[in-house]
Amino acid sequence: MNGPEIHVEFASELLLFVPRARPTGATTAATDGVSTLGHVVESLGVPLTEVGTLLVDGREVPAGHVPAAGESVTVRAVAHPQRVPGAPCASCSTSTSARWPAGCGCWAWTRRTSPPTSAIRRWPRGLRRSGG
Repeated sequence: MNGPEIHVEFASELLLFVPRARPTGATTAATDGVSTLGHVVESLGVPLTEVGTLLVDGREVPAGHVPAAGESVTVRAVAHPQRVPGAPCASCSTSTSARWPAGCGCWAWTRRTSPPTSAIRRWPRGLRRSGG
C-alpha cells in the first residue's frame, strides 16, 4: 500500500501473532486511508478476539476508527480468563480431562473421578451423575 503510514505497538502477549514486530513489539504499517484500525490490526496477524484496548495517541478508540497518517497505535491484549456470570470456569467441562477446580463452584468431573458426597447431596435429584 502507498497510503498513510502509522506506528503500531503490540502488547507482549500478542507478539506470537506478529512475527515482524519481534523482538521490539513495534512496527510500521501503511494504510489505504479507508480501512479501519480493526482491519489493519488483523492484517498484521492479530485476531480481534485477542485484542483488548486500542489506543491512538494515548486515547481509547473503537476498532472502527480509521487511522490517519502519523498516528501512534497501541494494541493491548484482552484480559484472560474472562469471567462470564453464570458460566462454568474455563477448566470445567465434560471432557475426560476435566478435574474438580478449586473454589469455582462448578460440578465437572471425569469418569475416573467421582464427585464428593457433599456435591451429590446438593444436586437436584434429576441432575445427579455417577462418577464410576
